[in-house]
Amino acid sequence: MRTPHVVMQVLVAGVAMAIGATSVSAADPDKDPQMRSLLKDARSLIDSRNPVAAIEQCDKVTAAFKAAYDGDKRKIYCARTSEESMLLLLQAAADKKDAVALSSVWSDAYFLKSYALQDLGRIDDAQAAIRLALALSPFSSHYLSEQGSIYLLMKDWPQALLSFQLAEEQAPLGPAVSKGEEIGRARRGQGFVFVELGKLDEAEKKYQQCLATDPKDARAARELKYVQGLKAKRNSSPK
Repeated sequence: MRTPHVVMQVLVAGVAMAIGATSVSAADPDKDPQMRSLLKDARSLIDSRNPVAAIEQCDKVTAAFKAAYDGDKRKIYCARTSEESMLLLLQAAADKKDAVALSSVWSDAYFLKSYALQDLGRIDDAQAAIRLALALSPFSSHYLSEQGSIYLLMKDWPQALLSFQLAEEQAPLGPAVSKGEEIGRARRGQGFVFVELGKLDEAEKKYQQCLATDPKDARAARELKYVQGLKAKRNSSPK
């Protein structure tokens, strides 16, 4: 029987071989710094309230990736961390599928496009874009919370709650630099949904969890105070 260490060595070797065997290595957009530059421009354009131009930059990135990987018989994934990559590739192996994990550039382009589309009020298109991001990176807490936020705009509370719950579950796989914020965002999203559903005890618990993890989470502190005020009014109302 292989030890876990040997299994990991084999998996890592397989990943290296899969990446090395790609037929687009010479013109692989995942290795092209211009793709990251385009995404940086898209973020700046979103911040400067120019979502139309941002979408154009995102579309350049996705077009380059689609052209490069069109016809590739492997399952293409994107991941931000080695933990996300390994989980994706292990899942593909369990499903007996060949797969490769790229960086998050391709999926980030769909994420930023979704964000820009929301700024334009094109919610259905934004939802379609974030779904494309999640198809490439299904374990991204960042994308799952964004999907939850879109469901909030649609007032689809059950789907919003599910998205934020999944985001909380997957947050430990994210980058160390953003892991705490991603956990907080997922929990605050659940708290918001619970308030809308009138489940104030559950909302209070989620905001308390936020503050237990990050005592400086001002948004969670503000929402917790609001929820506790609602509870006090409810409890003081005549039966």
